[in-house]
Amino acid sequence: MRHMLEVKNVSTYYGETQILFDVSMKVEQGEIVALIGSNGAGKTTLLKTIAGLVKPRYGAIELNGVRIDKLMPNKIVKMGLALVPEGRQLFPYLTVLENLLVGATAVRSRVDINKMLKRVFDLFPILEERKNQLAHTLSGGEQQMLAIGRALMSDPAILLLDEPSLGLGPIVVQTVFSAIKEINRGGVTIMLSEQNAIEALKMSHRGYVLESGRIVTEGESGRLLSNEQLKKAYFGLL
Repeated sequence: MRHMLEVKNVSTYYGETQILFDVSMKVEQGEIVALIGSNGAGKTTLLKTIAGLVKPRYGAIELNGVRIDKLMPNKIVKMGLALVPEGRQLFPYLTVLENLLVGATAVRSRVDINKMLKRVFDLFPILEERKNQLAHTLSGGEQQMLAIGRALMSDPAILLLDEPSLGLGPIVVQTVFSAIKEINRGGVTIMLSEQNAIEALKMSHRGYVLESGRIVTEGESGRLLSNEQLKKAYFGLL
């Protein structure tokens, strides 16, 4: 059976330091899949490896049955996979609109670019209001919306999000999570890396738990939420 995204026995290193150990996982079309784990578990490295920013030393990654682990990141984006990085990584002295257009490099026609801009502005109306404002003058929540919007401008089939709630207040977190669910309802598959494990599992179909660079548990999100060991380790519950 061909999966939309499949990570096969991937091991990733920074220099001689191994970060990921024989990681395998799959994502099906239309799913929201949560990736949870503590700081330093390797979640960011895994997403960067999938997106082509870091190359695995061993293993393979396939997108719709095609190997992507040897490809450059821009080629992977053109194949329909986009990453919203941790910390947003916007261009602070470009406007909101200019940041969005940077994300549209994989989109070929002006008609398609306008279509994607409308999609982003419908999802985040505040970005249209702020389209001529410099990115660094936005609030943290608005910057996160812009980072998500920029990734959507490439018209991805699958969107990877790395800690989208990081540093945001509870009300803004709910706004961002609602937008992620809306993106998924619009047909985009989601892989969500989150320290807010409860909320991530509540909104996802399945989840993987990463610990010290290894997948230690996986399953349907409801089952993971009721797992007593996970409650103690990741949810702050006794």
